[in-house]
Amino acid sequence: MPKKIILVLVCIGMISVFFTIVKRTPVPPCFNADEAAFGYNAFSLLQTGKDEYGTFLPLRLKSFGDYKMPLYSYLSIPFVAVFGLNELSVRGLNILLSFFFPYAVYLLAFELFKNKRVGIIAALLCSVSVGLHIISRQAHEAYLAAVLTTFTSYFYIKALHRTTWKNLISFNTTLILLLFSYHPGRLFAVFFFSFALLYKVVYRNKILSLIISLCLVILFFSISDLVYNPTRLNSLAFFNNPGFSLKINELKIEGGIRYLYHPMAIAIKEIVTDHLTYFSPQFLVQNGDNNNRFGFDGMSLITPVEYVFLFIGLYYLLKKKEKWRWFFFSLLFISPLSASLAWSKASLTRTLFLLVPISISCAYGFDSLTTSIKKQYKAATILILTLIGFFFLILAWDFYLFHYPKRLITIHSWQCGYKEINQFVTQNYSRYGIFYITRQIGMPYIFMLFYQNFPPQTYQRQAALTGPDEYGFGQVENFDKYIFSFTPPGQAKKGSVIIGSIDDFKGISKEIDEARLRTIAVNGEPMFQIYEVN
Repeated sequence: MPKKIILVLVCIGMISVFFTIVKRTPVPPCFNADEAAFGYNAFSLLQTGKDEYGTFLPLRLKSFGDYKMPLYSYLSIPFVAVFGLNELSVRGLNILLSFFFPYAVYLLAFELFKNKRVGIIAALLCSVSVGLHIISRQAHEAYLAAVLTTFTSYFYIKALHRTTWKNLISFNTTLILLLFSYHPGRLFAVFFFSFALLYKVVYRNKILSLIISLCLVILFFSISDLVYNPTRLNSLAFFNNPGFSLKINELKIEGGIRYLYHPMAIAIKEIVTDHLTYFSPQFLVQNGDNNNRFGFDGMSLITPVEYVFLFIGLYYLLKKKEKWRWFFFSLLFISPLSASLAWSKASLTRTLFLLVPISISCAYGFDSLTTSIKKQYKAATILILTLIGFFFLILAWDFYLFHYPKRLITIHSWQCGYKEINQFVTQNYSRYGIFYITRQIGMPYIFMLFYQNFPPQTYQRQAALTGPDEYGFGQVENFDKYIFSFTPPGQAKKGSVIIGSIDDFKGISKEIDEARLRTIAVNGEPMFQIYEVN
């Protein structure tokens, strides 16, 4: 790679890091339970070689009963070792990855089209993408998976083009890492296998070694799935949504062509229509994720200019008959599949990689269109399009950085207040025998472990999780001095502290001395109240 290109990519990488860390406080406004779980498990693995439940070098993290993929915690161990267990060290991995992500996008785009301009433009678009940085700014495995999917796709094309041992090892290594980074990696593995079979049939290439290696990787991963039996995946499956069964029953009661109301027929309709929404301007340009932790109405994932150039790029791909056009179309189309197969709607985290082929298509469309314009109009056209895109990009970043963290619904979605609770607990730990903590907001136990840097050796001996609920999550009921259940003052032991939500304390004003009731507020929004029982 020429030194000039390397220098440009380094600059783009620094731009990406800038957008990952600028106004890191207060965006996002808090530190969530999943982040704490990845961090504490990294801390536990560092000190004991075991996860929080005492499993040695686990291939899944039991965590809340959702059996998280473990790679984010393993890769966070060096950050926790150097900086200690804190919010910055847990988010450090994604900060580092944000530097390399544009480089991965460049490699993939260049391998697809052998065009340096397309690669540079695609890398730049990803470096300033609000959609990507919403996730890069928190300790979420989706960002790690998106980086790995990009590298894996790059090595996959190289292996299809030339099946050398170097290309095979590179591809299978990144594929294994991808599979253990985030659950949607399964679908990409199946896609790579299916496309390789089709590629061999159509082009009669000698890629048998690639197909065999893919089979072995998928088999190994499938065995690990059978061993751990992650029930959380079952609870996310489309057919397990209670609303799905209710909808079918309603259709049958209302009458009509009953044969059309078979669960499979309705499922196909729902999955197809839901899948297509991920390519709509409502999802990509306007609303994003339905979960306010990952999106907000009006917070664009891409700009309207990028949305238009997405389709311009696809048009030129067909017109120019690019060699890898069908691979690219297939990769783009299947990217949201893990989200559309789940009952949750409009998920950015499960479709994050989708923004990569979108950026590449935009870059290809922009380059192809501007190349076709007459020379005397080219500079003006590029300038006008760039200014329009920059205008919409500034609007999106302005909303995300200055308005999103101040919205009350955002503070509640992030389950803010646990950091402040733990400051109180740290200062008063020796004064009280029991801390009753509500379970109404998130998973309180993991915040106590994380912020208290609770010794993993001690916790592993008492770790216990209840059975999964309808969402696939279990609960920790108690450990050490902590009981995770709101207990009214009349039932609490003397010398204890009750920590509840604002709603918990409503209606019991007669039981408490309000002079001893303190409120935990985040950005002026009351989240918790603390009551000391003497």
